[in-house]
Amino acid sequence: MNKNRTNETDIRWLVVGALAGLLAAGYGILQRSPSAVALPADAVASVNEILIGRDVYERTLVQLAVSAADDAGRAQVVERLIDEELLVQRGIELGMTESASEVRAAITNALVASVTAEADAASPDDAELKKYLADNAERFSYTSRLSVEAWETETESVAQQFVTSLQLGETPPLTSGVRAMSDLPAGMLPTETVRDFLGPAITAAAAEMPDGSSAVFARRGRWLVVRVVARENAYVTDLEPIRNRVLLDYRRNLANESLQSYLDELRQRADIRLNTP
Repeated sequence: MNKNRTNETDIRWLVVGALAGLLAAGYGILQRSPSAVALPADAVASVNEILIGRDVYERTLVQLAVSAADDAGRAQVVERLIDEELLVQRGIELGMTESASEVRAAITNALVASVTAEADAASPDDAELKKYLADNAERFSYTSRLSVEAWETETESVAQQFVTSLQLGETPPLTSGVRAMSDLPAGMLPTETVRDFLGPAITAAAAEMPDGSSAVFARRGRWLVVRVVARENAYVTDLEPIRNRVLLDYRRNLANESLQSYLDELRQRADIRLNTP
């Protein structure tokens, strides 16, 4: 293997490890050790009185797939952890935790992951999921019927001018360059019916557009201007077809609540002063 390439990999591992060590320090995994005192059993090393926990060491062994029989590899891991702790301490001395945006972002992301870990692994029973589905029906609704108007042209510029007039609330004149889709029925239609006229992609986009909005779409060498007159939603009440979606949303909502609660506690303990410009 190319020596330079190996060194580059080693350095990257060290930098990443140092950042991980910095985060570990934030969690209290690395603890201060009184000088001239034997290391406790749950530590593998001490660097400037900061303990490197055995749990950190064991996790690193697993991450690097170092076997129990690889004495040289295990010793190298200890040396790497010492090196990263030296970098962490130097980074703190230089104020990187206050000024380096990458470090601050990494600490923030790691703390968020720590706070929301329990929510991410939550396993609610069916009764709780059904209640969540009922209480948050809007999150699991879908457009079941649409009322749309559509015009078609072979020229993109004509389509853009036409939709601009619609968006300005004007009634654009129908010229020889643009014509209404007369075969498209008026009134509320099931989305499946609209799909037959506009195609699945345009229908899906229209189902997400606000009432009264207009947009231009390309389709089969032509340009369609579509205006959504009205939409009608339907709600999923049966858990089974969307169980995974409900579970993911449940966990995401629980994580958001956990994080907000954690932040509220931090704010209550903090001395925050504002100087609004």
